[in-house]
Amino acid sequence: MAQKKRNKAYRPRTGDNIKLKMQPWKIKAVFDPLMAIVEQLESEGTKDVAPDGTAIFKDHVDGCWYDSHVALIGVCEAYEIHELRSGTPLNLEPLRRLANKLKYDMPVFESDTADVRACFARMRVVTLEMTAGYARELVRDTQIQEKLQEVA
Repeated sequence: MAQKKRNKAYRPRTGDNIKLKMQPWKIKAVFDPLMAIVEQLESEGTKDVAPDGTAIFKDHVDGCWYDSHVALIGVCEAYEIHELRSGTPLNLEPLRRLANKLKYDMPVFESDTADVRACFARMRVVTLEMTAGYARELVRDTQIQEKLQEVA
């Protein structure tokens, strides 16, 4: 039996056009450090702090310590840009609230971490459908927005 000839031309996907669901390690690199903050708050009821009292977390990928508030707000701002572009409401307020509670050393409750987990779940769903190029644009645009806020 003869095989049918393929009509569709082969077009390999380039790195920017690949959806992030095909690159789960990239999604893991974004969400795992943030989830570690939530898990520590839930399991131990504590947070890591710098000598000046700033809430910090350790990124296990690069081994460096980062300001928890800055990281959470940065991710929140990137996804707010995505909300505006896509019209997809993500309800990022729980994430922003947790970031501010960490910044101002306020108590974090179980309901706060549950809301943040739900927020991460919504964010993860939309992230799976993003392309690597689009995600890189979001990061770049967030960095530009932060620089503009510094200047203003």
